[in-house]
Amino acid sequence: MTREDILNGIKDCLVEVVDINRADIHESSKLIDDLGADSLDLLDLIFQLEQYFKIKLSARKFEKQIQKELGDIPLEVEGVYTKEAITLIRKYMTEIPEEELQNGLTIQDFPKRFRVSTMINLVESTLEKTNE
Repeated sequence: MTREDILNGIKDCLVEVVDINRADIHESSKLIDDLGADSLDLLDLIFQLEQYFKIKLSARKFEKQIQKELGDIPLEVEGVYTKEAITLIRKYMTEIPEEELQNGLTIQDFPKRFRVSTMINLVESTLEKTNE
């Protein structure tokens, strides 16, 4: 499946979940700020993507991967990502501009950084692991 195929599938799901015009969806669009999704919409989007692509997605998997790399260093302290966690998030989520991943980023604000390209990368990596 090509990146374009995945993008088209994500657009289909976003149109269903957020009730937005397909032409307004771009890889760089922020799901919350640009497309008007809220936290419940993000959960629904994950469900729709799982159904559409016949995969299982898990945001916790990403956190667990980062925590494993961090070892004894905490992922977050009182709802704020640690400096070390931010460094790893930047490493894995290159679609998000560095200036949006600064020290002081809270767990609550993190989803506001998610873009359509974040979802493409998530689906793409999950499909690759499924096919291994």
